[in-house]
Amino acid sequence: MKRKHIWLWAGIGLSILILYSFMQLSVHSGKPMSEEQKIAASYVKSLGYKIVSHSSKPITYTLEKSLLAPGSGATPYIQTWSVQSQDPANYYGKEIVTYRFKVSGHPLDRMYNTNTALFVMMSEGKVIGGTSFPDRNDLDGAPYSIDGKTLEEITGHSFGEWREQWAKKYRK
Repeated sequence: MKRKHIWLWAGIGLSILILYSFMQLSVHSGKPMSEEQKIAASYVKSLGYKIVSHSSKPITYTLEKSLLAPGSGATPYIQTWSVQSQDPANYYGKEIVTYRFKVSGHPLDRMYNTNTALFVMMSEGKVIGGTSFPDRNDLDGAPYSIDGKTLEEITGHSFGEWREQWAKKYRK
């Protein structure tokens, strides 16, 4: 009788372990997170979004003022930093690490009828900002802020006014 109970409990325990493993794989695509990425994931969750999946390979660069200069071919950096509340000058010479998460529950989900890709920016192990964009391949354009706001909503200026101010500040 005792042997049956041991096998029963061992089977139940193994079943729970297997179920938990499958749940982890479905949420995190089976890719382990680094400690820094766990900090970024915690930030995403604190914003109220559910992580559907994540990419284990971060985007890394060192921020220099030249990356923000108009006409320098740095449009992606300009677009990213244009929707941040942080002044990029605070991060010159520092490594910026960006982690990608596919989330649900974001304001862009309803607008575009799809999940949203969040890009969480970190420097020196701390979250410094991020961007969001609908998780679809048929769209082009600039990213939204991490909470789904446009450049105009964040700055209070039209794109033309903002571009003029940006050019004055970051011209080579």
